[in-house]
Amino acid sequence: MKLPVFLCLLVASIGAHAQIDLSALREAARSRDIPALSRMADNAQNDPLEMYPRYYLLSTQLNTVAQEDVDAFFARFDGTPLAERLRQDWLKELGRRQDWAHYVVEFPKLDSPSLDLQCLNAQARIAATGSADLSKLRGFWFADKGQPESCGPIFESLFSAGQLTQEDAWLRIRMALSAGRNDFATQLAPRVGFPSELTGRVLGQANSQPQKALGKLDYSHRAGREVALFAVQRIARTDPDAAAQALDSLKEKLPEADRRYGWQQIAEIAAKKQYPEASGWFSRGGLDGLDADGRAWSVRAALRVGDMTAVLDRIAAMPADQAAENAWRYWYAQALKRANRAQEAAPILLKLSDGDDFYALLAREEAGPALEATPSPYLPTDTEIKTVGAKPGVVRALALFGQNWRVEGNREWNWAMRDLSPQELVAASTLAARNKIYDRSIYSAERAKPLSGLVMRFPTPYREQIEREARAQNLDPAWVYGLIRQESRFVADIRSGAGASGLMQLMPSTAQWVGKKNGQKKLDISSLTDPDTNVAYGAFYLRYILDRLGGQAILATAGYNAGPGRAKAWQDDTRQLDPIVYIETIPFEETRDYVKKVMANAQLYGASFGESESFHTRLAPIPGKNVDAATIDAP
Repeated sequence: MKLPVFLCLLVASIGAHAQIDLSALREAARSRDIPALSRMADNAQNDPLEMYPRYYLLSTQLNTVAQEDVDAFFARFDGTPLAERLRQDWLKELGRRQDWAHYVVEFPKLDSPSLDLQCLNAQARIAATGSADLSKLRGFWFADKGQPESCGPIFESLFSAGQLTQEDAWLRIRMALSAGRNDFATQLAPRVGFPSELTGRVLGQANSQPQKALGKLDYSHRAGREVALFAVQRIARTDPDAAAQALDSLKEKLPEADRRYGWQQIAEIAAKKQYPEASGWFSRGGLDGLDADGRAWSVRAALRVGDMTAVLDRIAAMPADQAAENAWRYWYAQALKRANRAQEAAPILLKLSDGDDFYALLAREEAGPALEATPSPYLPTDTEIKTVGAKPGVVRALALFGQNWRVEGNREWNWAMRDLSPQELVAASTLAARNKIYDRSIYSAERAKPLSGLVMRFPTPYREQIEREARAQNLDPAWVYGLIRQESRFVADIRSGAGASGLMQLMPSTAQWVGKKNGQKKLDISSLTDPDTNVAYGAFYLRYILDRLGGQAILATAGYNAGPGRAKAWQDDTRQLDPIVYIETIPFEETRDYVKKVMANAQLYGASFGESESFHTRLAPIPGKNVDAATIDAP
């Protein structure tokens, strides 16, 4: 890949043109070709990417290198993302060697230690001093799946010291069963005395034949009661009403606390299925003991049935950090307004309106008096842009992008942005945009707010293709731009792990379907990274979904992410829904977040295009399901 002209000039001006062939480097690392890696490292003197062959030379033979070899790398390249990566690798190797003396020296230098490395650090401290403060690691026990092997000795120490108890073990078993991880629950059985109910056979029957299992359990033992609650959850996943009946039938066999937990579990499952009874079931279970997700769904269940009194009470009962999230601040204000307490809601909305996310845009239109004018965007000078471009991390990032090492380029770029001033961030954003690295331009501009202008945070590359195809399909260009910004950040050749490609992140099956609809017998999948092809196919598919979902942009946005059938299923059967309630109660977290961001993007793009439509107008009410709607046959 050739470097953009501006980048070539910039790199040449600072005498730092990268000579390393990164494709050859990757192949040598993959094949563990030590002689080739050694030659590349020797020939990389003064190259801006010099550390990369040196890193791979060390990482491919980490189990045999000496501490002094690693120290030499850190001496030259410390404070870089690659040094952070090597230190993580090296700490794992030190743990394998049980070289705790060196471990305790290196660990404090790590920027973001993983759980695995934190547990190894605790082992190192115990080995070095005979003791360590393990209290901060206690919370890692409470997970519904297995933790790194290095945490095993730490958990043993916590149990021995009485900082973890058998009750904590039961809680984790309950968490594992709630997550459907039967095998892991069985692995935890030794912590609670090997009860027969926690065998694979009993849990397997509770999973596959839950109604039958309920009649065979011994409710005098805790293990039997926990398996019963697991069976009730399994029933709820297919039939919440039947689960409610089953739990009611057990009221003489389960303690009150267990019954409350059972109602909470049924309620959360039902809320994600948008059952109107879910809010009432949350009331039966109460809020005590719910995790953050459960508390959120208790509010969403109340929103779905319009019980704003319950919304107010349930948000008020949240821990302060969760209640401070934008979603719950917004809905708390709405509930206050419904309770004729608008004066209390006004300052919440006013404070929330300072931003450009989904809730800030909503609040801005409801806050009342106009906000102070946004400062004019900062305009960096060419000298400032050149100065930022000469920073070593930025030079490395641009060199990596120049050879299409996007993951590594992103890592270098993001690391280089950490200590920049807002003015420098604007200069970096400008530099990235000039080199058509739009995702990093947006990244830097977001961090520079409020000095970065709307146009910088919401750029319009590929405008000819996008506006042409939007007109051809009679789509709102601002909406299409908003969707592309969320899908790909305007990286034309991006491919997701799932196989989606290009600006509008089309799956091959979707593209083939669009091609057939347009009379094309065979599609070259590689063409989906071409902006013209990708936007043409994506706009056609978006138009198709929009038509099948009654012209509702919110539904079509959800359908583009999760499939049009699901978007339709999330409508109420008969009632018209408030559009914000529909979005808030989308069961999939990814899709819920996606729709909020795309619709907010569309509003801000519209504003940058000079449109005056309000955000509330853009968010049209969601009608009840139309049983006469056309069959949805899209992939």
